[in-house]
Amino acid sequence: MNHSALRLNVREADGPRLVVALTGAMDWNTAPQLREECVRLLAASPHLVLDVSAVTFCDSSGLSALVQLRRQALSAGGSVVLTNVPEHLLRLLEISGLGRVFVGAGHPPEQGGPTDPW
Repeated sequence: MNHSALRLNVREADGPRLVVALTGAMDWNTAPQLREECVRLLAASPHLVLDVSAVTFCDSSGLSALVQLRRQALSAGGSVVLTNVPEHLLRLLEISGLGRVFVGAGHPPEQGGPTDPW
């Protein structure tokens, strides 16, 4: 059986943040890996920028992992944003209502908007 794979390539960026380039699928098989590795990275830097340009597939487990990571970052005064979001993932984020949550997904932050439910 051919399982999905996910690779994370980490580099430091300007300021107190890390850029994590994801390659492969964010699904039920790789979501635990994504959570575990990013939780470790959040301990080193509370601000993560996830470059998802090479993400080939994402299901609800992948979205759930992103939401959990964002919650953890926010509770530590940090953030998780997405950048270089491919069309297929942007569509999924918009359908799920998460497009406005991950500011790097191409949606400006809401000024004085309602409290973020995520």
